[in-house]
Amino acid sequence: MVLGALVRAHGAGLSCPDWPLCFGQLVPEMDMRVAFEYTHRVIAGCVSLGLAGLSFAAWRLGLLGRVRAPLGAACLLLVVQVVLGGLTVLLRLAPWTVTAHLLVGTSFCVSLLWVSRDLFEAARERALVRPVVPAAVRGLVGAVAFLLLLQILLGGLVSSHAAGLGCAQFPTCDGESFAPTLDGLVGLHVLHRMNALLLLGFGAGLAWTARASGRVAALAWTTLRLLVFQFGVGALNVLLRLPVEMTALHTALAAALALTLSLAVREVVLARAPRSAPAGVPEAA
Repeated sequence: MVLGALVRAHGAGLSCPDWPLCFGQLVPEMDMRVAFEYTHRVIAGCVSLGLAGLSFAAWRLGLLGRVRAPLGAACLLLVVQVVLGGLTVLLRLAPWTVTAHLLVGTSFCVSLLWVSRDLFEAARERALVRPVVPAAVRGLVGAVAFLLLLQILLGGLVSSHAAGLGCAQFPTCDGESFAPTLDGLVGLHVLHRMNALLLLGFGAGLAWTARASGRVAALAWTTLRLLVFQFGVGALNVLLRLPVEMTALHTALAAALALTLSLAVREVVLARAPRSAPAGVPEAA
């Protein structure tokens, strides 16, 4: 994912103008941009082989039942991602393909993390007992997850439409207003900033509300720290005029946020449901 961001930041998305070959060759002549794009494709191929090996090993070791859902999702997402990668080249970096490529790549990464956690817990001698997660925490985890998904979508649109400097100043957009318009490229950038603030606020609310929720609390605080860091990197992207290193770091942090928050979502999904007390019997404090 980080290499994909570097490909985009270096303007190397069409350095190999055809697909699946590069200049009609399996191994083309290299310059820096071709090397970025070609390496990105090679790593994608290695990931595909790795997933095939993982699926075979899970079947041979009798663990397929344990990871069937997330592993099946990973396989499906990989197929879609490969198709989107080809379309991104063949359609000459159409914004919808670039954005979809980012979203599906992030989802694929999350599915692999879910598989790894399932396998890790399957190796434990005792089943992991999860405490009840309060309804408020469950709701906030869902809200933050939705806002993060929306933020990655908006970030992909900002990048694919070259709107990274649609607002050329920070914290204001044009030196006078925080939101001079919601139309066009400037509006797209403004929406990205507004949702970032909303996401940061909900992240803080989640960290505070979940402070007594064990594993979810730790993940919520890590998410908040990453959000603060990401907000700072986003500001530096504007102030430093989109340096390549900051652009790649911005993508890496987005992936880290998605992975961390997905672990919190997983804890909420797998937590045992609270049992209702019998009629006339008060619940324990």
